[in-house]
Amino acid sequence: GPPAQMLVEDGRQPAMRGDGQRIVYQNTRGDMGGLSGFDPGSGLRLQFTNFPEDQLPGWNGAGNQIIFASNREGDRRWRLYLIWADENVEATMLGYGQQPTWHPRQERIAFRGCDETGNRCGIWAMNSNGGDRVPLTTTAADSYPVWSPDGQSVVFMSNSRDGNHEIDRI
Repeated sequence: GPPAQMLVEDGRQPAMRGDGQRIVYQNTRGDMGGLSGFDPGSGLRLQFTNFPEDQLPGWNGAGNQIIFASNREGDRRWRLYLIWADENVEATMLGYGQQPTWHPRQERIAFRGCDETGNRCGIWAMNSNGGDRVPLTTTAADSYPVWSPDGQSVVFMSNSRDGNHEIDRI
């Protein structure tokens, strides 16, 4: 095949907006840590956040909001944040959790998390305002959820059911 074309230096964890016109990624450049955006067509570069701890970004279906996880507060606890896809905007904290993924068509987010007391850890889902949090699984080793394209199920990784890594669906 053709050689790979480098789009962004010092970037990782890319997520492409549904229309393919913008990428959000974790910027690892020392003076620009946080979440950045890049438009492959025009070369436009954006800085969404400036906390190096911000990671695993994902777009909503409309392509105007970004969900991500961060332990930026300094207490080593992972929280989920929501931002509008504009430069240097204030992030809204939605609650504790990691590894968020946005439903393809609804304002619903699946993530790795626990209840308010730190128990019943597994894959959870919530509305994009942080409300209506419900457990989808209660196995602590379940991680990295991804919605199916039709939004009817969530696939995730786990190694607790039989000791091997596997991909499960709920």
